[in-house]
Amino acid sequence: MVHKKTKSKRISCARRYRIERKVAEHRRKERRAARKNPHKKNKQVKDPGIPNLWPFKESLLNKIEQQKRKVEEEKNRQKEARHAKFDKNRNINFTSLAKEASKRDEAFEKEESSEEEDDGSITQIDVGTRDNSRKAYYKEFRKVIDAADVILEVLDARDPLGCRTKEVEKMILDSGLGKRIILVLNKIDLVPKENVVEWLTYLRKEYPTVAFKSSTQNQRNNLGHHASGSVTKIHDNIVSSNECFGASTLVKLLKNYSRNRDIKTSITVGIVGFPNVGKSSIINSLKRSKVCGVGATPGLTKSIQEIRLDKNVKLLDCPGIIFSKDKGDKNAEILLRNCVKIELLDDPIAPVELIVSRCTPQQLIKRYNVPMFIDTNEFLIHVARQRGKLRRGGIPCVESAAKIVLQDWNSGKIPYYTTPPAINKILNSEIVTSWGKEFNLDEVCNETEDKVFLDGLKSRNDFGGAIIMAGEEFPEIEMSLDC
Repeated sequence: MVHKKTKSKRISCARRYRIERKVAEHRRKERRAARKNPHKKNKQVKDPGIPNLWPFKESLLNKIEQQKRKVEEEKNRQKEARHAKFDKNRNINFTSLAKEASKRDEAFEKEESSEEEDDGSITQIDVGTRDNSRKAYYKEFRKVIDAADVILEVLDARDPLGCRTKEVEKMILDSGLGKRIILVLNKIDLVPKENVVEWLTYLRKEYPTVAFKSSTQNQRNNLGHHASGSVTKIHDNIVSSNECFGASTLVKLLKNYSRNRDIKTSITVGIVGFPNVGKSSIINSLKRSKVCGVGATPGLTKSIQEIRLDKNVKLLDCPGIIFSKDKGDKNAEILLRNCVKIELLDDPIAPVELIVSRCTPQQLIKRYNVPMFIDTNEFLIHVARQRGKLRRGGIPCVESAAKIVLQDWNSGKIPYYTTPPAINKILNSEIVTSWGKEFNLDEVCNETEDKVFLDGLKSRNDFGGAIIMAGEEFPEIEMSLDC
């Protein structure tokens, strides 16, 4: 069978070129017509409307009419609002603008004068963003003080007196409400064990004091605890361990107080202290789970957080608050305790001057790999050039260099610790004696327990390059529960 030949689709080049020319000419005509009559639209298909046999036709038509009427009314309302705003702006002249500006200036000056006339008994440095309210933070602090039966005052082991608020302690004792205070010496892994023993001896002359190291484990639950009281060999080095130390001792004190005072309901424990001393970390370590947000940035806790430890103990986390009446050098001292965000500082050079005065030139030269310097300004210029912090024209930015040094100080890259003052007299010995029976201090806090617990810390010889300073307290200010 012979197959039928199919017609070929090939065409001559002349014919193909002719077709292409005709298509191009047609498209040119369409574009030309569109330019001449741009508003011409394609013929739209007419809406056939609703059929007469459609059930509920009248109700549907009424509904559509109502919707159209609402849309029209909304358009008219917006149009009238625009006209009213336009008419209002037309009536504004330079005289009215000047009057409004003067009124705002008077209100601002009045507010500033009222702040200056304040007695200054409470001055809180901004630890979060610049619009944080001092009154709001102090209100949260007062709620914790009023609701708590036992106050845990958290201290940084590197500088316990610098972050201690004796005015708060005096206010609690003078209130006559029978509240108890326990000092918690946190971050003991950052100082030598001899220094921890000296501070425990000094602080226990006034109030019950517990050495503590918060857990640094990353998991959400089942945070590790070291069981105190066991005479078995503990971790060879507490510094390299990420478990919590001191939690069982603190819980024993709280349970003893609840039992000896015959408290039928649960006791409330308020945790207060300077920003970034580890209040939320202590709660997470006691609860053995991350129930509170923690971070190296001060001001992370904004309001009260209530955590139920068990049926007998309830914990209250408080935002960090600073009480200080002094200005100038004392504010620079506060900045060295990581109480304020570094990016919010107006003058980061002042605290760096304190750091340079406390460090030896050899320590800073070795740490930042800079040449010999004479003063703070020259040191910051060398650091700015070393770290590439230059402005336009290659001018060193000393402010950026100062923030780098301050960040290294707060993060512990420049190690330091303070020594307790000499004990001339025993302060508040009656408090220690009277509270000792309630907390069973002789059983929980004694030299044997401390020796077993602190054996894992580094000795003073391991802190050869650390800066050693004398402990210094803030001046006391007057406070009361009625303020």
